[in-house]
Amino acid sequence: MVSTMRYLLPLLTVLITLSGSVGADAIRQTKGDFRDAFRQLDVDLPTANVYRTASGAPGAQYWQQRADYKIKVRLDETRRRISASETITYTNHSPDTLRYIWLQMDQNRFADNSLDRMTETAMDAVGRKTWKEQDKDVLSYSTIARNQLAKDIDYGFEIERVADSEGKNLPHTIAGTMMRIDMPQPLAAGQVITFSIDWSFNILLEERADSRGGYEHFADNDTYIYFLAQWFPRLAAYTDYAGWQHKAFIGRGEFTLEFGDYEVEITVPADHIVSATGKLQNPDKVLTSKQRRRLNAARDADKPVMIVTPDEALENEKQKSKGSKTWVFKANNVRDFAWASSRKFIWDAMVHKQNDAKNPEVLAMSFYPPEAEPVWSKYSTHSIVHTMAVYSRFSFPYPYPTSQSINTWKRGGMEYPMMTFNGYRPEPLEPEENENGVVKLVENAPDETYSRRVKYGLIGVIIHEVGHNYFPMIVNSDERQWT
Repeated sequence: MVSTMRYLLPLLTVLITLSGSVGADAIRQTKGDFRDAFRQLDVDLPTANVYRTASGAPGAQYWQQRADYKIKVRLDETRRRISASETITYTNHSPDTLRYIWLQMDQNRFADNSLDRMTETAMDAVGRKTWKEQDKDVLSYSTIARNQLAKDIDYGFEIERVADSEGKNLPHTIAGTMMRIDMPQPLAAGQVITFSIDWSFNILLEERADSRGGYEHFADNDTYIYFLAQWFPRLAAYTDYAGWQHKAFIGRGEFTLEFGDYEVEITVPADHIVSATGKLQNPDKVLTSKQRRRLNAARDADKPVMIVTPDEALENEKQKSKGSKTWVFKANNVRDFAWASSRKFIWDAMVHKQNDAKNPEVLAMSFYPPEAEPVWSKYSTHSIVHTMAVYSRFSFPYPYPTSQSINTWKRGGMEYPMMTFNGYRPEPLEPEENENGVVKLVENAPDETYSRRVKYGLIGVIIHEVGHNYFPMIVNSDERQWT
């Protein structure tokens, strides 16, 4: 017996160790940072075929799907919630017959039972750098608040109805951040289907959720900035190389989508200013005559023109209007749609002229709260124009009518077609004397200036995110597959 135990104990130790490493690897693979050293070469070096040449250029029989959207969305500021009706027209350009379609449901990432929540480690919750530096036996209040987020409020899509063009309910299955809709009839090559989805969800407080969209609350005057990204059920990509791209979204991966035309009606409080993918269709309904004149002037301006001035933004903050306005935007041949809304927004714009007969002028615009001044009015819109000029010179002309920068958080950024959500705001400075008696400005004291870090951080993040409008937003690289 003793002899048997002598062999069993080391064996059990090995098994326990292996089981722990297998569990860790399972999480790592789920999180998307596992790379198989023995993977097939065709993952990185695919064989040429009729759809794609060896160079990666489209082949003689190349195809891609198309999804066109009409969306009506309403922001309920009191409940911090949006509700929408969405109609999708999907065209099957593939040679395949499709018996079902998949949609991305990225807001479901924040549901209490989501794969992201279930596989999140303490390191994920606090960030890798912070985790390395802090006492691992202690969790900060912000980390606890983040973990409690989905316990306090129900997040994720609330699907009210999925119906075909005749109003008949379509069978559908939700699997985490994906939804499958079964076709009433198989969709043959070249055929089109139109269907609608009614849905709603609670908007996240961004600083607690570390999300790509949500809202920011300014407690001193009880105002908000709402920025909505990955906010509606979106047709998943169907490609010749992967079929349906239905990998779950767990926060760290990006996405790929089908190109299409968007017509979006956004109903918000009457004193809000809205920024969105595409071109505003009804300025006469939502802007004052003075604002419309300024916007027209910006189309010929070589420096930013204030559409909504700082004084007007401060006045808007006080109103808290009970009425509403509907802003209408159209965007052609884009793969996604994002928007932002606030009564706090200052808005400036100028033109970017490029050597392109199809799209000779692009309106560069910035939207930001008074707290972002004075650095944003000095550098944001100029940085957009500079980035388009450089990227277009080395790649291709910018194909869309607008390019926008919106201040939505304190650090970092994220890109969507014609839209970038960017961080950095001035932080108070105070004088400090070093050991040599030299006085310099340091952060965290009342002052109207800003640090070099904030200035170049802002310029850098705008260059980075506007650059992403070229890659992947125009080129449409599959970031769900390869990031």
